[in-house]
Amino acid sequence: MNMKKAKLTKQTKIILAVIALLLAGLATYKGVEYYKLQQEISRGRAYLKKLDDQSLSSIKNTIDKQNESDELALGKQALKDYAKNKDKLWGAFKNYVLIGDSRVETFKLFLPETNVLAKKGTRITKVDDYLGTIKNISPKYVFISYGVNDLSIPAYYNQDKYIEVYQSYCEKIKKAAPDATIYVNSIIPVNSKAINKQANYKNIPAYNAKLKAMCKKNGYKYVDLDSLAKQYPDEYEQDGIHFKSSFYKYWAYRLLSSVYGG
Repeated sequence: MNMKKAKLTKQTKIILAVIALLLAGLATYKGVEYYKLQQEISRGRAYLKKLDDQSLSSIKNTIDKQNESDELALGKQALKDYAKNKDKLWGAFKNYVLIGDSRVETFKLFLPETNVLAKKGTRITKVDDYLGTIKNISPKYVFISYGVNDLSIPAYYNQDKYIEVYQSYCEKIKKAAPDATIYVNSIIPVNSKAINKQANYKNIPAYNAKLKAMCKKNGYKYVDLDSLAKQYPDEYEQDGIHFKSSFYKYWAYRLLSSVYGG
């Protein structure tokens, strides 16, 4: 009886040992399988995220292309309808910033003030105060127009010096809005009344020639406004420098034409 009990105990130990080995093997197998499963899940998640990101990117690209197409169509239509309805021009200004002095400030009568960064009596150095706003807006187009106040400063009687300073501020704007196209407006000539008060104004054509060359060298767009002064002489205010509000539709047309053609 005792021998049988001892034998049974020994068999039991052997059985238990075998079971233990089997369980250990199973645990190891399961551990390996679990690890592999986790790897598969991780790879699956990464793949799904990649697909999701690609889909979002694709959707964004589609939307951006459609917006560009709509913007182009709107701009071209506004230019086409200009003769019949000049007021449509204002609705065609999209993704832009206008920077300048008191001449530019009058654009606030027609466009949102948030996009017209201009103030009476300011010079091109004022651009420094606008760089943060330009960066936040992140415009597609930047129209810049300075000159009449700057040309009254003796230091800027040197045309090359002024163009050098002008270029440095265009570079600052480009750094603040790297994806923007910069449109440099020519300095619109003043009339004889203003020239009698500031002789350097007679040199505006020479400054403009250098501005144009600077734009060509650096990849900026030059907007030639010289002919507007000759075409609309009655649009000057009494000082011979500033313009009546009715002048701005002509200026706006030139700006939009420089972007959309026309």
